[in-house]
Amino acid sequence: MLRVIVMIWLVATGPAWAGAWPRGKGNVFVTTSTYVTQMGTYTGIYAEWGASDRLTFGLDVGRGVSGEDKAVVFMRLPMLGRLSSHTFAWEIGVGEIAGEKVLRPGLSWGKGFDFAGRAGWAALDTVAELRIDTLATDLKADLTLGLTITDRRKVMMQVQAGVQDGDEPFLRLVPSITFGLSERAKMELGFTHDLFGVQDTGVKAALWYEF
Repeated sequence: MLRVIVMIWLVATGPAWAGAWPRGKGNVFVTTSTYVTQMGTYTGIYAEWGASDRLTFGLDVGRGVSGEDKAVVFMRLPMLGRLSSHTFAWEIGVGEIAGEKVLRPGLSWGKGFDFAGRAGWAALDTVAELRIDTLATDLKADLTLGLTITDRRKVMMQVQAGVQDGDEPFLRLVPSITFGLSERAKMELGFTHDLFGVQDTGVKAALWYEF
């Protein structure tokens, strides 16, 4: 049975996660997200710290593409400069998934845009989770489209895709909407539905904090 979970989402204007955009010197961002689906419940913790205007360090703890527990630290730097309104970044992470050491390289792209007088953004974040001992590799890509409806409300659609080594790929839709609680606080309500792969449906909520 599906349970409805509501949590607070603390976020400044625009997308709270940095993606291809640098976090910025001295800025810290922490989020806890929870998925409740027909197949179970899992929670993740994600954090970023801007060591400089270009260099971002981060921590990603939760569930990997394989569905196993993960804990990865990473660093991210912009690449290619800014091409028109496009932003690119690369990252490298190290950690463990299901007790195995992993190397996690990644590439990100981001672009802001205007739609009917409203600010929006698009972001593509890709990572490869490489098991160092076995060289087995899991791949994941998240495409996010967001639009600011008002100063206190945003809508987003995320397409999550990935494949675990030796398994069939998955494709998942995660639409959500946010409601402003204060200048830095928003509440997000979202759903998750698999289009193919393991068929699963559920809800998503997250608690974000930026300072």
